[in-house]
Amino acid sequence: MTGANGFVGRHLVRTASRSGFEVVGVVRSEAGVRTVAEAGGTPARSPRLEAASLESCFAGAQAVVHLAQIGREQGGETFEAVNVGGTREVVAAVGGANVRRLVFLSGLGVASYGLRRRTTNRYFLSKLAAEVAVYGGGGEALILRPSYVIGPGDGLSRWLLASMAAGEVARPGDGHYRLQPVALDDVSAAVLALLRRPSPAIEAPIHRAWDLVGPEALSFDAFIRRFGALARDKGRAGEFRVTEVPVPECEREARAGGFHGMGPEDLDCLLCDEIADAGPIRELLGREPIALQEAMAAAL
Repeated sequence: MTGANGFVGRHLVRTASRSGFEVVGVVRSEAGVRTVAEAGGTPARSPRLEAASLESCFAGAQAVVHLAQIGREQGGETFEAVNVGGTREVVAAVGGANVRRLVFLSGLGVASYGLRRRTTNRYFLSKLAAEVAVYGGGGEALILRPSYVIGPGDGLSRWLLASMAAGEVARPGDGHYRLQPVALDDVSAAVLALLRRPSPAIEAPIHRAWDLVGPEALSFDAFIRRFGALARDKGRAGEFRVTEVPVPECEREARAGGFHGMGPEDLDCLLCDEIADAGPIRELLGREPIALQEAMAAAL
């Protein structure tokens, strides 16, 4: 697994290890090594996403889960280098190590590239190009496209909690754009379901993609108010006000260095109004996805 010490990766290492999988977590740093070991996995160091070093990490694996991606360009890292180039290196290493199955976490909205303004940017293009690279690898390619992932330590919840503690949530625009958050536990469950998935019959397609969403779509304004009410009930927030910030102003701040930590592409993800049918994920999980209220409670 690449990106094993990230937000989703740490949780997945822990969940997969407890479910009986032997998990090798690929990381770049000593801190990452400790994180993977503490989560129950076996750390493997690869300073960069390069096929030469990754191939030995993947040796003997039945499947590879590729999570090492970025949602914002900073510290010299670019979408092209990490999301596209890094994925191509992973695909090459998967082929070199004769791994038959590659599971890749992309992003909800990739399928709308070129159709909608907010999903037509360099971030979504990099995710689209990464999907193409995964599909072109020659083995079985299984892709999950998650919406906002909600769980302990997620970025959206941390931003809202900090804003609520300060007494004001700066909401971009009218808040009528929708989102369909998915619980962190369901992300891990979906990946494990794909790892357990039987190999396809010869005539069956070896490439599949699922929009990974929760059971409920709602406006961002409604999400703020429900999250805030729950946070107050749990003693995590007091009274706060929601202030509308014009979208052009948010965009200027995002380009200039960040709108409350969001770059231009992060802001596009919030405003893109992407939702999907939860039916395919329900079928993959074999149960109902975790309710939004329960996912928000876990994040708190």
